[in-house]
Amino acid sequence: MSDGLLTEEEVRFYLEVDRPTVEKLIRRGKLTAYRLDGRYIRYRKDQVMAIRSGRKFHLADRLERHWLDRARDFWNFYSLYFLLVLLAILAVVSFIQF
Repeated sequence: MSDGLLTEEEVRFYLEVDRPTVEKLIRRGKLTAYRLDGRYIRYRKDQVMAIRSGRKFHLADRLERHWLDRARDFWNFYSLYFLLVLLAILAVVSFIQF
C-alpha cells in the first residue's frame, strides 16, 4: 500500500466482502477504481474506510468543476471536428456555386 491506495485484496479484507461485491460497489458508484500504469487497479483508502464506517464518501472539490470549465474542455477536445465540418460545408458550398 502506498500513497493511500489499496489493492483489491486489501479492499476485500477491510470491507470483509467478496470480489462480486467489490464490483457491485464500483458499478453503483460507491467505490472508485483507479488504473495505474494501465495494469494495476487501486482504490483510495479513505473511500474504503468511509464505506466501512457507513459514511458517505464525497470526492474532492477539485473534481467538481464549474460548467465553464466543462465547456472549455468540450471545445478543446472537439474543436478540430467542428473546424473540419465547417471546412467541409464551405467546400461543398463553393463546389455547388461553380
